[in-house]
Amino acid sequence: MLEVKNLKTVFRVGDKTVHAVDDVSFEIKEQQVVGLVGESGSGKSVTSTSILNLLPPNGEITSGSVNFKGQDLLSLSKKEMRKIRGNEIGLIFQNPLAALNPVFTIGNQMIETIQLHHKVSKLEAEKEAVSLLKKVNIPDAETRLNDYPHQFSLGMCQRIMIALTLSMNPSLLIADEPTASLDVTIQAQILSLLHDLKKEFKMSIFLISHDLGVIAQSCDYILVMYLGRIVEKGTPHQIFKNPQHPYTQALISSIPVPDPDHNTAATLLKGDIPSPMNLPSGCRFHPRCPKAFSDCSAINPSLIKTNDSDVACLLYKDD
Repeated sequence: MLEVKNLKTVFRVGDKTVHAVDDVSFEIKEQQVVGLVGESGSGKSVTSTSILNLLPPNGEITSGSVNFKGQDLLSLSKKEMRKIRGNEIGLIFQNPLAALNPVFTIGNQMIETIQLHHKVSKLEAEKEAVSLLKKVNIPDAETRLNDYPHQFSLGMCQRIMIALTLSMNPSLLIADEPTASLDVTIQAQILSLLHDLKKEFKMSIFLISHDLGVIAQSCDYILVMYLGRIVEKGTPHQIFKNPQHPYTQALISSIPVPDPDHNTAATLLKGDIPSPMNLPSGCRFHPRCPKAFSDCSAINPSLIKTNDSDVACLLYKDD
């Protein structure tokens, strides 16, 4: 369904160039859930906005391709791209309150969106809005159509955003940190809801998160990103059972284990993630890597296949 090849996205900041996404390749198949995980600032959200070409004025895709159902989205005009956004590819933002207009009712926003994308009357659009709110478990949907965003909890606003996105009937849903601001119980409800809706609407989902627990329980395939590059990719079993890259190993070791007899210490990484305005030479992870050696500061490794996952690390190169 979606194939991203060698995608590179940069931002111009003064006289400097920030390489936010660097040579990223992956694919999402029909009705598949692909997860993208990494620390804040690793380029996850820029990857999603690059797919939809929703970059700010100082952002630019310098190379690569984004093929969706056989057409390269990067070659489309702005008018053609607007037909893809929403209709074919839906996007759920990290902060639902920022995505909803505070001065219009939920019903107003949903009805307008439905009528924009489907040729239906206002009454038909209202019935569809009520139906969608019921699907995402908003109680008393008919009455709550007249409420404003501030009258809902954050979790309910996220459900409304999901309903708003589903109203356009996309075949691919990009969910950018959809549970980031929610407590654990509501997180589980939102993830369960996305899973059920994926089956009902036969969608594919691109799930972006910094939470390995969310990724582990929700995805068919996982991409691990560090400073704009994919450092490892594989199935959940490959990634969690036998992680290859030292960064992935460190991330997984940091997950708390609720077992008093579990004595394995977490791998502590030195320092913070470097600024993308001042990238380290060679492998971008080497300044923090507990297994780094001399070549790591000079050679930037590409992804290679191992017996388990695909990994970008010199530890696995024969030469």
